[in-house]
Amino acid sequence: MSDAGILSRAAEVAARFPSRRVLVVGDIMLDEYVFGTVGRISPEAPVPVVAVTRETKVPGGAANVAINLRGLGAGVELAGLLGDDAGGRFVARTLRAKRVGTGAVLVDPDRPTTVKTRVVAHSQQVVRVDRERNAPPSRKASDALRRKVLAALAGVDGVVFSDYRKGALTADLVREVIAAAGRKGIFVAVDPKRTDFSFYRGATVITPNKGEARAALGGRELETDLDVWEAGKDLLRACRSKAVLITRGEEGMTLVERGRGTCFHVPAFARQVFDVTGAGDTVIGTLAACLAAGATMREAAVLANIAASVVVGEIGTAPITAEKLLRAVDSRHHSRDAEGGKRPCG
Repeated sequence: MSDAGILSRAAEVAARFPSRRVLVVGDIMLDEYVFGTVGRISPEAPVPVVAVTRETKVPGGAANVAINLRGLGAGVELAGLLGDDAGGRFVARTLRAKRVGTGAVLVDPDRPTTVKTRVVAHSQQVVRVDRERNAPPSRKASDALRRKVLAALAGVDGVVFSDYRKGALTADLVREVIAAAGRKGIFVAVDPKRTDFSFYRGATVITPNKGEARAALGGRELETDLDVWEAGKDLLRACRSKAVLITRGEEGMTLVERGRGTCFHVPAFARQVFDVTGAGDTVIGTLAACLAAGATMREAAVLANIAASVVVGEIGTAPITAEKLLRAVDSRHHSRDAEGGKRPCG
């Protein structure tokens, strides 16, 4: 099906979002933003002095994936770890306000909530400060989380692993969830951060960016379409998945599916990029919503690409909504430079 044919089905796919439910499992974070202006350089060190004008904070990581899914209208259950601290309480309160299910979120008093603080001046990120603990959780906490996740599988149409390597996703948890999802006949989509993709073996689709794909292949250069296609096929073998969607920034996205003799390339659509924070969360969230709604992998990839083009045009962690997505679909449908589709990447 051509790109134009896929776009014509967007409203039909989106209409099914409210009747679908997705389980998001992964690393829950708090994203803080400090906005200001720069008028001088510090006399203490060669760094800009930021005069703060406003501050904001939003749930990030796996929580942002869940919020993107809710923005699209899908039902969501979130599973992961939060600290028994102010950051964790803020995230939990915000998720409940957005009607994200938090019954599978575990409060672990032995771990702080992961917090990423970004200082932004004149629409540019100046510095980021991370407060986190990356070590695996205790056996007690990981066992409790695994039980919650497996129980939550009963009422969902698909699963997303949002992996930021902060400890929530253990090998046992990933293996058991993929096996259980297989028995239920539902998809598992993965936003990876590990270099060993066999960690996600048996997942339906993996969505690395080009840097993550390169790292998983030992630093192999991915300069041409053929390079990316070959990389996708090698990653398919490594994780035994049905599809790999490699996001390539200004070069768009390339979908490689098992059993197909061509790859499927979706060109980039963003007119102006302000902030890529959370773009990967939007891609995996939109992809999952579309798959849950019955879209093909190619249809889901095109709509995920359009969703990403919307959020990178906004500053901060900005979730997608069904309204924003369909408005962008309409714009792309009438754009002459929106052509994409299958090609033998050679």
